[in-house]
Amino acid sequence: MLSNAVWAIRRSILWILALAFCGGVLAYLLTYTADTRFTSSAKVMIETRVQTETEFTPQVSGLPLSLTSLESELQLLRSTDLIESVVERLNLQNDPEFAGEEGGITLNPIALARGLKNALVDTLAGGDEATADGDTRSEEEIRREAAVENLLRSRRIEQVGDLSAVYEIRVTTKSKHKAAEIANSLASEYLTVLTKMKREALGQSQSWLTIRIGQLREDLNKLSSDLETHSIETPYSPDEYATIKAQRIKAERRSSLANASLQELEEQTNTITELRDQGNLREAVDYAAQVGLLSRSTSGDITDDAAITALDAIQQSAERKMDQLNAQLVGLQQSIETFREQQARQVQHDSVTKRIENEILVTETIYRDFVSQLGRRAEQADYLDAGAHIIERARPAIDPSEPKRSQTAILVMFAIVFFGLIGTVVRELFQKRLRTTHEYESTTGVKLSAIVPEAKEDPPFETFFIHDGKLDAEMHHFGRKLLASSDVGLRVSNTQSEPEAQASMIFSNRPEGKNKLSASDTQCVIFSGASALPDEGKTSSLLLLGAVCAKANYRTLIIDCDTLTSAYRDYSRLTPDALQHAGADPEFLLNYVVGSPQAGLDILPLICGEGEEAQTVAADFLCSPAFLDLLYSLSHMYDVILLDTPPLLSAVESAYLSQISNRVLLFTRWNSTRVNSMLQAIRELENVGVRPSALVATRVDLKKAKLYGDPNFG
Repeated sequence: MLSNAVWAIRRSILWILALAFCGGVLAYLLTYTADTRFTSSAKVMIETRVQTETEFTPQVSGLPLSLTSLESELQLLRSTDLIESVVERLNLQNDPEFAGEEGGITLNPIALARGLKNALVDTLAGGDEATADGDTRSEEEIRREAAVENLLRSRRIEQVGDLSAVYEIRVTTKSKHKAAEIANSLASEYLTVLTKMKREALGQSQSWLTIRIGQLREDLNKLSSDLETHSIETPYSPDEYATIKAQRIKAERRSSLANASLQELEEQTNTITELRDQGNLREAVDYAAQVGLLSRSTSGDITDDAAITALDAIQQSAERKMDQLNAQLVGLQQSIETFREQQARQVQHDSVTKRIENEILVTETIYRDFVSQLGRRAEQADYLDAGAHIIERARPAIDPSEPKRSQTAILVMFAIVFFGLIGTVVRELFQKRLRTTHEYESTTGVKLSAIVPEAKEDPPFETFFIHDGKLDAEMHHFGRKLLASSDVGLRVSNTQSEPEAQASMIFSNRPEGKNKLSASDTQCVIFSGASALPDEGKTSSLLLLGAVCAKANYRTLIIDCDTLTSAYRDYSRLTPDALQHAGADPEFLLNYVVGSPQAGLDILPLICGEGEEAQTVAADFLCSPAFLDLLYSLSHMYDVILLDTPPLLSAVESAYLSQISNRVLLFTRWNSTRVNSMLQAIRELENVGVRPSALVATRVDLKKAKLYGDPNFG
C-alpha cells in the first residue's frame, strides 16, 4: 500500500507542481486587486518590580506587582472597553474604513473565513429584511459597533519575547498615518485606564479609611466612658482591699491553730477512753496529768473511785472545750469566705478595667496608623503613575504590510502541493482498478500470463480487416508472447488438464445417434475468451491471438459467440431462420464460415442481428447440443478454435461456453476493470467449476504503466 502511494505521488507530482505554479502566479496577480494596507506598532512596558514598602503602596487593582499579573494586563489591553474609548476619541465611527461603508478586497484567509461566516449567518437569518425588522438600534450605534468590531480585527497585541513584560500594539489600516495614530492612542488609552483604575481604587481606600477612622474615634470615646464609669463603681479602695487581705490571712492562721488544738484534744480523750476501757485507771490518770488535763498533785495516791470521778470530770471538760473549738472554727470559716468573696469581686473589677485599658490602647494604635495612611494616600494622589510606560511610539510605515505578494504566492503553492499530495494518496487508497501484477494476481488468484498493449493509432480490429491482415509490429510482438505463454498451453505437451477433461466429458455425453468421440481424440484446442464487462479488449485480443496462430501454421477459427457486443455482425450472412435450421443440421453452418485477410484464419459469425430476437436465437443455439456437434465437426478441420464469448456479468451462456472449452482466457482491461467486477466474474466461472487458464491484461498504456512500478508492465 505504501509503495502504491509513493508511485501515485510520482505519477502526479508534475501535474501537482504545475498546478501549484499556476496557482501561485494567479495568487500573485490577484494581490494587485487587493487593498494596500500599512501597519504601525507601539510598544508598552509594564512595571514588574515588586514594591517592598507595602505600607506606602496601595494594594489596588491595576497595579502589576509580579509577572503573574501580566496576563491580566494583556486582557486589559485587548478589552472592548479600551477599543470603544479609542473609537470615541478618534471619532472612528464616522470613518468609512471602520464604519463599514467602504468595501475592498482582502486576501487574508481569516478575513475571508469571517466574511463567509457572516454571509452564511445573514442567509440563515433571512437576509437584510429580517435584520431590518428586528434591529431597533440607531444608525449611530450601528456605526459605532461596526467601528469597534473592525478595530478589533485591525489591531494585534503580542508579547515581545517569552519572558519580557513588553507588549507590542500593532494596527493595520489603509492609511499609514491613521495606523500610527490609532496605535499610539491605544497605548495612551491603556495608560489612562490604568491610572484611572488606580485613582478609583485609591479613592475607595481613602473613603474606607475615613469611615473606619470615624468608627475608631467613636469606639475610643465609648471605651473611655466605660473606663471612667467602671472606675467609679470600684468596690473597695486599695487600703480597704489591703485590710481585707490581712484579715483573711489572720483568720486563716487562727483557723489553722484551732483546728490543730481540736485534733490534739480529740487524740488525748481517745487515749484516756481506751486506757479506761482496758481497766488501767491509774495509767489513765497519769496520762491525763502528763498531758495537762489533770494536775499532778491530784494524780498522786488516788483510789479507784477517785480516779473514775477524776476521769469523768476530765471527759466532760474535754467535751466542753471541743465544742468551744468547733464553734470557733465555724466562725473563722465564715469570715474567711466573706473575705474571699470581697477579694474576688475586687479582682473581677480590676480585670475588666485592664481589658478596657488594653482595648483603648489597641484602638488608639490602629487609629493613629489609619490616620497616617489616610494622609499618605492623600499625598500619593499627586504623583500616582500608571505602572506602565510607552517605550516606543508608533510611526507611519514606509512600505505596505498587505498584501504580501510573495508570501501569498508561496503559501498558495504550498497549499496546492500539500492538498494535491493528500488528494493523490487518498485517491490511491480508495481506488479499485486493476493496474499491477500484484493487484491482478491477488484479486483473481491466477497468474498474469501476458499483456496486450493499447493500439497507438488505429484500433487493431478495424486495421486487421482494412490492411489485408497486417498488424502493428508491436501488437504482433505481444501476440507472439501470448501464444508462447505456457498458461495458454498451445505449444506445450498435449496432456489433458482438468478443464480439458471436463470439456471431453461434455463432448462424450452428446445425445444418442451422434459420434461419441471425445474432443481429445483430435489435435484441436478450444479456447474460450471471457471478460467481466464489455469493452475489455477481448475481441481484439482474440483476433490478435488468432492471427498469430495462423502465422504459426495453426489452422484457426474464431467463432463469434458474443450475443451482446458482437464485433462481427457486419461480416455475418446468417439469418435467425438459418440459425434455427442449424439446430437440426449443425454442419449447415459450415457454409457461413468466412475467410480473413490472414491466411489460415477463418471466422464464423453466429450473431445474425442486433435485435432481441436475434440475440435470443443465438443464445439458445449456443447452449444446445447442436453447438457441441458443430464444435466436434470443426475440431477435425481446425487446430485452434477461439470462442469470443459475451461478458460474464451480462450473459449466462458465457460461463457455459467456458465450461465446454479446453482453455479459458480471462481478459481484463488495464486500469479500467474494477476489483468487484473481476471477483464477480471469477465467481461466475467457479460456479460452473472452471478456473481461468490464463489471465491477460488488455489495452495497456505502456508509457503510463511504467509509472506504477511494476516491471512486468515496464
